[in-house]
Amino acid sequence: MNGLHHDSLLFNVHDLALLMAAGQYLLLAALLFSTRRPGDKSVYLLVAILVVSAVQAVDTLLIWSEPLRRALLSWDANALFVGSFSYWLQGPLLFGYVASVLYRDYRWRWNVCLHLLPALLVGALLVRHYYSLPSEAKVTAMWDQSFLWTPLMTHFITGWHLSVIGYGAASVWLIARYRRQLLEQYANVEVSERGWLLWVVWGFMLLSGWKLSVHLVGNRIGDDWSNLLGIASHYLALIFVTSLAFVSIRYTHLFAGLTAVGGAETAAFTAEQVERVRTFMERERPYLADDISLELLARRLSLPERTLSRILNHHFKMNFFEFINRYRIEEAKRLLCNPQKSDLTIMDVLAESGFSSKSTFNTIFKKQVGQTPSQYRKAMQRDR
Repeated sequence: MNGLHHDSLLFNVHDLALLMAAGQYLLLAALLFSTRRPGDKSVYLLVAILVVSAVQAVDTLLIWSEPLRRALLSWDANALFVGSFSYWLQGPLLFGYVASVLYRDYRWRWNVCLHLLPALLVGALLVRHYYSLPSEAKVTAMWDQSFLWTPLMTHFITGWHLSVIGYGAASVWLIARYRRQLLEQYANVEVSERGWLLWVVWGFMLLSGWKLSVHLVGNRIGDDWSNLLGIASHYLALIFVTSLAFVSIRYTHLFAGLTAVGGAETAAFTAEQVERVRTFMERERPYLADDISLELLARRLSLPERTLSRILNHHFKMNFFEFINRYRIEEAKRLLCNPQKSDLTIMDVLAESGFSSKSTFNTIFKKQVGQTPSQYRKAMQRDR
């Protein structure tokens, strides 16, 4: 609900940008729905977000395009604000989408209905303060948009944007927690594989933040600047949905997801179990397998996953990612120091050490050793 322009044309170029954004949201939603994988709940949530965003774009166009608004008022004043419920669904849908992508056992629970209360409350308030008015009063209230500047609508618009930003912040926190859990279960983790999901979340947050800023300062900076900043929102929405098309097509099927972790770990461990872990790592060298995980290692050790995780966290003071890759770095150092292995390239070394990513190998090696693998090899050659 922003972007002031009062052209006499039915559509101007700025309106077309908003229409194109709405069209792209719907086309992307149709594409994702038609190519969804069986049982992939996250696709349905993303499709819902895209449809809601398209409804918002059309709603914005009908309210702020003067020719369209007045034509609609002449036809049926009740047609305005029909998309108002969608504004309060965007944040909860975004959070649900992120959770369903990250956790394969994500389930809707009864308390999800609580997230719908703001939409129901706004709908009730609009019925009372707008839809219950006589037709002439509705036309008067929206002919020159005076209804939009009432305290009710001001709080409504502010609250909607804060809702998206708040749910977006919760989604960022969820992604950060997921990464911590990922490091507890896997040894090969690529941070870049989660960048696309952060981009989706931050995109919605930044777009809402921009619109909120325009809404809050619009009456203080004059019509010209208010119009300009509001119109910029249309183009930002178009740019964002275009980037979403690329991101969704390329990355949305990357994640297999984790199983959601329950409450705090309470599994105790014994000195014998600690020694079993240490001995097994030295003799069997499971870290050389690039697909090693907490589940696989626990199975080979005949230990519950939670017990093994607790041993790593509380005895060795490391998560699974750090624990496995510390052994891998020692193996890489041994290979780099061995004159008989001097013909191995850095790629050979990282592969034989159990790494699957050069960027991960270089980052961890430099963090632990203080040098890059190439620098370390040269230093060892000089010392011989």
